[in-house]
Amino acid sequence: MTKFNYIVVDDEPLARKLIMSHAAKVEGLELASECSNALEAGNFLRQHAVDLIFLDIQMPEIDGLQWVDTLRNPPAIILITAFREFAPEAFELDVVDYLLKPVSFERFLKAVNKFFDRTKNITTTVSESNDGEGFIYLKADRKMHKIPIAEIVYIESLDEYVKVHLHGKVLVSRENISTLAEKLSGYSFVRIHRSFIVSTRFISAVSAEGVELHEKELPFGRAYKLAALAALGIKSAR
Repeated sequence: MTKFNYIVVDDEPLARKLIMSHAAKVEGLELASECSNALEAGNFLRQHAVDLIFLDIQMPEIDGLQWVDTLRNPPAIILITAFREFAPEAFELDVVDYLLKPVSFERFLKAVNKFFDRTKNITTTVSESNDGEGFIYLKADRKMHKIPIAEIVYIESLDEYVKVHLHGKVLVSRENISTLAEKLSGYSFVRIHRSFIVSTRFISAVSAEGVELHEKELPFGRAYKLAALAALGIKSAR
């Protein structure tokens, strides 16, 4: 079975121990590190590949939600907290799941299975042709479609599916938008919302609310706006 590396980030030692105890019972999960705060976790991520983070929200220095917002292409994240009120903001960040302390093994396993399902449904590969032009193979309509990356206008998330909008055509694939964002990170794309990745070459205007792609307007997500503007080289869109 494929092994997935994970880290636990929580300022409470007993909370970290509980998560690691639960994870030790699940085949396929392998502990990479335990961290007492987000800054320590950030240092670890700069030197090691990680597939999954179990992340507490309320921590000293910088809380989990703020920290995730600083990561360009974060691994899959399962948030853990004692407070329900963070849920709307958490899912804006496209996390796998949101667990309330104390975390039971049954609820932990349900969240981990969501992560396994997400990785199992990866159906896209990115390659380059001999002339250096990038393209992706995307599984849709029971076929693998070869799509030049230069033809992708934007990508839209629909829960467990994505719509890849091309010129005059839309493909629907059982894919995860965060996975696509990571695969396309070396090309001219920017994540502007938990539900939208856009090609910068098709952006015709930028406002405080979002971007225009020809006649289509797409909104900024609150958690993505500042990073998106920075990626576009815009200090302010007021």
